[in-house]
Amino acid sequence: MAARERQPSVDIEALVRDTNDLRPTNDFSDAVMAAIGKTSAEDVLARAQRATDSIAPTDDFVTAVMQSMGQGSARAESGWQSGVTRFSRFALMGAAAAAALCLWLSSRAETSFDAAILEGVASIEVDE
Repeated sequence: MAARERQPSVDIEALVRDTNDLRPTNDFSDAVMAAIGKTSAEDVLARAQRATDSIAPTDDFVTAVMQSMGQGSARAESGWQSGVTRFSRFALMGAAAAAALCLWLSSRAETSFDAAILEGVASIEVDE
């Protein structure tokens, strides 16, 4: 009941005061570094292996997964290859048509531009 009656600002002020300096002390840093130095990567891996020894898959599970992977990859490869071959014909024809259209438009634009420039040059020559 007393905790409810206290003002929240008092709690916040106490928290600010108590956490004003959170820098680690030298003793803490030395203890952390000593703990890190004692544990090597091999020890960590060995401990993880011991902890997970009881979690081994059964032979039936391994066989089922390998069969599923073999069938899945065969289906995916055949579908991918046939899909690309079928689609590539249409894509190639579309790309060729787009390239021909771009060449035609470029030629027409260049011809129009050249004609306009020549008219301008001719009018300048006539004026002189």
